[in-house]
Amino acid sequence: MFIRSSFKLGAALLLSTALWTGGTSAFAAYSPSVTASTKLVYAAGKNFTVNVVTVDLTDPTLELAPALADGGIGHDASFSSIVERENAVAAINGTFFNAYESNPYIRFPNGSLVKSGEAIHSGENQTLILDKNKVPDIQFVDLDISVKVSEGGGTYTISPWGINKYYGDASTDQIVWYTPQFGSWIGYPGGTKVVIQDGLVTKITQDSVPVPDDGYVLFVGNSANNKSNVLTKVDLGDRVTTSLLAKGENGSMDAKSWLAAIGVGPKLVSGGAVDINYSRDGFSDPKVTSSSAARSFVGIDASDRLVMGTVPSATLPQLAAIAVALGLKEAMNMDGGSSSALYANGTTMTYAGRELSNALVVRKLDKPLVQIEINGSYMTDYKGYIVGETTVVPIRPFIDAMNAGFAWNAATRTATITSGGVTLQLQDGKSTATVNGKTVAVPVPLQIMSDSRMYVPLRLVAESLKSKVTWDSKLYRASIQLP
Repeated sequence: MFIRSSFKLGAALLLSTALWTGGTSAFAAYSPSVTASTKLVYAAGKNFTVNVVTVDLTDPTLELAPALADGGIGHDASFSSIVERENAVAAINGTFFNAYESNPYIRFPNGSLVKSGEAIHSGENQTLILDKNKVPDIQFVDLDISVKVSEGGGTYTISPWGINKYYGDASTDQIVWYTPQFGSWIGYPGGTKVVIQDGLVTKITQDSVPVPDDGYVLFVGNSANNKSNVLTKVDLGDRVTTSLLAKGENGSMDAKSWLAAIGVGPKLVSGGAVDINYSRDGFSDPKVTSSSAARSFVGIDASDRLVMGTVPSATLPQLAAIAVALGLKEAMNMDGGSSSALYANGTTMTYAGRELSNALVVRKLDKPLVQIEINGSYMTDYKGYIVGETTVVPIRPFIDAMNAGFAWNAATRTATITSGGVTLQLQDGKSTATVNGKTVAVPVPLQIMSDSRMYVPLRLVAESLKSKVTWDSKLYRASIQLP
């Protein structure tokens, strides 16, 4: 197997059909860390025209994430609309979904989806994972969630069947965890809806409820088992915590630290060699196992770069041979057929033949993203940024880590933080802060950004709280050791 020839993108597009390749987008974002080409690859005894996009995910201005259609889980939308909304510099269609469902509101995805350590959808699949060190991997993962309800001195553990799923009206024993990404009301019959906001149970009802922007809904089917063994353990005001449970090929995994993950399959390549096992990966549909069709794939090259690609027609064994010929050490099949789609740096290289439930996108950020680690714990939920030459970080994780006192004056938009004899006052929009009554200048104005969090210069936090900061220039990670 070898690559017979390689063409520049513009010329190669002339070789393919109009439905398979396309032109430049008016909303084009661009990154030099994304490269695209069309290659003529000889594999499995024949030539294939392959669109290939390679991404260096160590670039701090790029962010990998699964992206949903507008409206959330169950909806679908054009590939181009997802790309535009996400300001993507690279994108490929995502996991399988119920594309032929007549009801346009229940075209649910079938695989795991994780974004910044939060599960958007559960699944048991071959899964592309990007860990906190920006190293990609592909392995079989079973992703679930555990819910703990605490009242007084007692704690009860609930094991939902899934995240952002629905198993049908007949499944009265089902328990499902819904997040804001579900994007709609939970009105399914035959179940009790438990609403959680700010970590507390705020409502228990049989009525339809929206998923709160700052909370969740636990749907508990009205089976006799659930009524006696689950609902009796849940009361208004109870505290609720969750844990992601990820079981990989070598045991438990810390999914909370994943930057992104998407579960699809089957696996194509492991260790640079073809590795297809339909039974292992849970596939029996001839459309996947036998047919030749438009195909999409993701893979990892020898430099740990993400590779995304499409082929106009191939069987999965042929696709695996293509991935090996491209030099990929790991590779996985994505949804294909009419779902197959690929985009890079303003050019749609492969057009989808239908609207999609989800996609895997590489976002272009307007400023470099900074990872935050406090006392050895990676803060998946919090990110910093580089503004000019100044690193700014959200103040909230420091307050939580130090169990510091916090007060907010809405009238003056001033935050007061007290810890270990230090009183720090921060006012939204000001270029100064007050530390123990002394005014200090800051290089970047304190500001509350679109995520409603106050961002402050890292140096101010470190010096005020007498912390030690270590900087990883490759990962753009600030590791802070608090006193």
